[in-house]
Amino acid sequence: MTAAHPHEPRDDVEVSVTDARAKLPELIDTEIRDGGVVYLTRYGRRVGAVVPAEVAERFERWEDAYWSHRAAEVLERDEPTVSWEQAVAELEEGDAGTGARGR
Repeated sequence: MTAAHPHEPRDDVEVSVTDARAKLPELIDTEIRDGGVVYLTRYGRRVGAVVPAEVAERFERWEDAYWSHRAAEVLERDEPTVSWEQAVAELEEGDAGTGARGR
């Protein structure tokens, strides 16, 4: 079996969560290892996806780059910032983005 070109369109594979439990080794060998995505369904609706590790790692790098860029923009504009602890506390209290806790 040859690996698919990363830009070559593939047919979507959908498997119910129940079936995926029994078929996971087979799905890894026949779909995921070759660059495919397996969508997990529950009651016919997509609820998740199993992707090759390289895809997940690439997504994490993109996300890290995005948030690093956003943080750099805020620092360049000299906008007020809050600590991670304060941001979490505001989220937990429902005050996120208001700065109410810091007042």
